[in-house]
Order: sequence, then structure tokens, then C-alpha cells
Amino acid sequence: MQTLTFDCEISHSRDLVLRLPDTVAPGRHRIAVVIDPEATEDEAVITPVGDHTPPRTALWAQLEVLRAQAQQEGTLPPPLTCDEILAEVERRRGESGD
Repeated sequence: MQTLTFDCEISHSRDLVLRLPDTVAPGRHRIAVVIDPEATEDEAVITPVGDHTPPRTALWAQLEVLRAQAQQEGTLPPPLTCDEILAEVERRRGESGD
């Protein structure tokens, strides 16, 4: 699955033509169009899932059990900051300048 983001100006005719990159293979694809104005920094609020939220999937429930076990054993590492998460993603993708 690829995620492509296009910034575009929609005219009064509301016509939109996209030329997809070569990384999109010919054939049948599911295309989703999400129309959402770009959020400003003030609007971009991430609401974390609280401890009271029931698991929505079996994997979620399994991860909660493992997390509780690690917390009880004292082996649960402290949560990462946003910058630490982005640095880890870059490292795993091989994008790090190191």
C-alpha cells in the first residue's frame, strides 16, 4: 500500500486530474479520496487513547495484556517523545545521516 499526498487548488469546476507516479503499477487499485482542509498547528491536536478505552481488536487486547505484564515486572520502558519516534523511524528506514 502506498500513501500519496497531493496539495492542490480546486477550481470552481471542481475537476481534478492526477498523474500517478511510476511506483503505482498498472492494474486494479482502490483509490480513496479524503477531502480535509490542511490543519494549522493550533488545530492539529492528537487525542491519545485513554486507559479506559476498550480494545477494538484481538491484537489490541493482546498488546494490553503484554503491556500490563511488563509494567508489573518493571520492564516497561518509558514512552518515547515525538522526536525520538521520528528518529527511530528514520533509523529503521535507513534514512539516518549516521
